[in-house]
Amino acid sequence: MGMTRHGAPALLKSLRDINLVFVTYVAGYLLAFVLQILVARGLGTQGRGTYEIVLLSVSLAQATLSMGVGVAVLYYLSKRTYSLRELLSNSQWVVLASTVLSGLFVLIAAPTFGSKLLAEGVPYWVFILSVPLFLDFNLLIAFLQAENRFLAMNSVILLQPVVMVALLIAGVLGGGLTTTNVFIFWSLSPLVPVFLGLWLLGLRNLHLPTVLWPRWSLLREQVRFGIQGQPGNILQLLNYRIDKYVALIFVGRDGVGIYAIAVGVTESIWFIANAVAVVLVPRLTRAHSDEAAELTPLFCRHTLFLSLLGAAACGVASPVLLPLIFGSAYSPAVVAVWWLLPGTVALAATKVLSGYIFSQGKPLINSYITVASLVVTVAADLALIPIFGVPGAAAASSLAYTTSLVLSLAAYQRLSGRPAWRTLAINAGDLRLYLLAARFVLTRRSSTQPVASDVEGGA
Repeated sequence: MGMTRHGAPALLKSLRDINLVFVTYVAGYLLAFVLQILVARGLGTQGRGTYEIVLLSVSLAQATLSMGVGVAVLYYLSKRTYSLRELLSNSQWVVLASTVLSGLFVLIAAPTFGSKLLAEGVPYWVFILSVPLFLDFNLLIAFLQAENRFLAMNSVILLQPVVMVALLIAGVLGGGLTTTNVFIFWSLSPLVPVFLGLWLLGLRNLHLPTVLWPRWSLLREQVRFGIQGQPGNILQLLNYRIDKYVALIFVGRDGVGIYAIAVGVTESIWFIANAVAVVLVPRLTRAHSDEAAELTPLFCRHTLFLSLLGAAACGVASPVLLPLIFGSAYSPAVVAVWWLLPGTVALAATKVLSGYIFSQGKPLINSYITVASLVVTVAADLALIPIFGVPGAAAASSLAYTTSLVLSLAAYQRLSGRPAWRTLAINAGDLRLYLLAARFVLTRRSSTQPVASDVEGGA
């Protein structure tokens, strides 16, 4: 099916939005990279491992307590099924409820685990603040994404690492970083972005009575739809991170700290995939099924090709840059990077394909794929980490990510009725497009360079 005359401008707008989100991800990663350096050098491998485990625990808690509301927001607001005011007010009630539940959890857990966590420098009481704040942060991003307000969304996303880096630098200047102050800084970092997100969405869209007492019928609808996709999101988070829990058992916090650096470096390859997925999901959700099936291979194969180029560069540069930037204690992360790269590239394509599956109202399929991938992750982790340590965790992740891609390809082919290979294989037309783009860039550069006579005349 060819592109219609109305489809071309929409495609160009999607490409512009992808570029905008891509720039945000690059900027965000650079800020996160500075953050990683500060934390890695300030806390050492063991403190870095503790930091990673606590962050993962908070992420799992907020994803569970959200009850899939963010998934429903993205779908219903893109479809214009419910108004922004209704969904936003109901969602804020979920945030308030998560605050109460987090507080109860801390009160129950404190007598058993509190003293041990404090001995490790973990102020466990920050869970009461961090869980609802990060839950609200992610919800507001979903609202802005569904509204196609990508500039506003990017502002909120970027503000969190900006605040975090500023707090870390203040900590360094104020006497140094400790596990305790780093966790406090991290817990506070979403506070300003949450206020910005609410302001951008419009405080007038917050109906206070609904925030305090939700529309239960709408909440049931949100949870009923979200529960199809949110377990998949939680399982995907576990699929990304459960190896750190297994590594904690077999190689200790030092190993987790080293592995976290390898994961952080390789995930930079997802710049393009994340940007494409963020823009494409609301676009595909609103599109006709034939148009969605046609657009998906176009974006997927280009995402995969560019991710492969990024992986090659990452693999070559890692042996030099990782020890130089993070310190010699993190040198073992290089081998883990190499083992992670194949799976990281595979998952770049999966991110685009899962967006298509979601857009067809089938989030449960993504959940099934994630369950299968998680089974592979756990089995491979238990088989490889005790023998090979950190590189074993990396190899297990690559196996799981590749499994996810294979299953996503099968789902795309079944839902769209189109061959799966079209989502992977760069064709001659694609290569010509890259050559034309390169020629265009080179032509523009040469046309903007002053000629010798102009330079001499100006002198």
